[in-house]
Amino acid sequence: MVPLVISHNGASGDYPDCTDLAYHSAIDDGADIIDCPIQVTNDGVLMCMSSTNLLDTTNVQRTTYNSLVSVVPDIQPQPGIFTFNLTWSDINSNVSTAKISSPVSGYFLVRNPRYTNQGKFLKLSDFLAIAMDKDLSGVMIIIQNAAFLVNSLGIDIVDSLTTALSAAGFDNHPTKEVLIKSKDSDVLVKLKQQKTKCKLVYTLPSGIGDASNSSLKDIKKFAEYVAVDSKSVFTLSSDFIIRQNSLVQDLQSAGLALYAEVFQNEFVAQPLDFFGDETVEINYYIQSFNLSGIITDFPKTVRRLAGNTCTVLGKDMPSYMQPPQAGSLAQFLQTFKTQPPSLPPMSTLNSSSVEEPPLPTVALRSVSDGSASGATKTPGTPSDAPTATVNAGMLLVMVFTALLI
Repeated sequence: MVPLVISHNGASGDYPDCTDLAYHSAIDDGADIIDCPIQVTNDGVLMCMSSTNLLDTTNVQRTTYNSLVSVVPDIQPQPGIFTFNLTWSDINSNVSTAKISSPVSGYFLVRNPRYTNQGKFLKLSDFLAIAMDKDLSGVMIIIQNAAFLVNSLGIDIVDSLTTALSAAGFDNHPTKEVLIKSKDSDVLVKLKQQKTKCKLVYTLPSGIGDASNSSLKDIKKFAEYVAVDSKSVFTLSSDFIIRQNSLVQDLQSAGLALYAEVFQNEFVAQPLDFFGDETVEINYYIQSFNLSGIITDFPKTVRRLAGNTCTVLGKDMPSYMQPPQAGSLAQFLQTFKTQPPSLPPMSTLNSSSVEEPPLPTVALRSVSDGSASGATKTPGTPSDAPTATVNAGMLLVMVFTALLI
């Protein structure tokens, strides 16, 4: 089975996350499904953005809005400027521009400098319109911080999304699928209780090597699919694969379908066993695991390999298409009486990590899917969302640090 090619923030390896350029490029590059992590603005507009912290995705620290730096412990311990601090027009103005992601900046590698600050962010309604108009299998919607939005902003993001999908015509579309992905089980439980027709995808925590039977039973109560961090598939030491964990086998034995994430082309992003070649890594996953989908920053790379007919030749497959033996490099080092540092087994996923209290219910604040504006707010004024003010010293550190990135 050829896995679906699913974008990660659009073609975010080539363009800034979740911009029009990233989404159109992902479609042109052969993605089957494009994704939208939904965030909420101060005036209640649903939009696509990879992080609710604008410091991660824009140059907002260089604008007059840098005075809105604050700490929101329910979201992250570090200071940030958040989407719910600004209106849609504030975020989408020429003052605040998109910023391309740099996941391997620690190696002084940057992405596509020609398009570092190009592209416009999209309202959810615009994203859904693009997906409806193009030849795609469907969309993947990622829900984040749902409990915070309910408790602190009075917004039920689950119901708001359901309304937006219905308005866009996805309710009973004969061919377009909707996948809803979240690391919060309470979100998926609520959707399951609403008897949604969307496919529910549970994002597993990072850093786990296997799953207990009780946790697998809990997951199956609300999800049919799981998204697995590729770094959880193997135990790594100094980027050498030491062993393959039992996580994938545990999940598939329980009848759960798998999406693997997130694949990147940079040569430092793969274990050394894959020779710094993303095609080799993807080939290993396609041939070794019965994956339902691959989530990637570079859809074109996955599409190119997924369409290679050599992958289905079985015993007649040429040697250059056969996947490497995971862990063979570490074993080879042992012949020279050297090896990477020993590591303990990775942690086990238990029920306590899966179960969450139900989402609280609220009297809904006015929320827009992007097709119409909600209540507006004077640009530059602080949000009424609860925040903890940062002292002046921390503010200066944040601003100057961001300017250097």
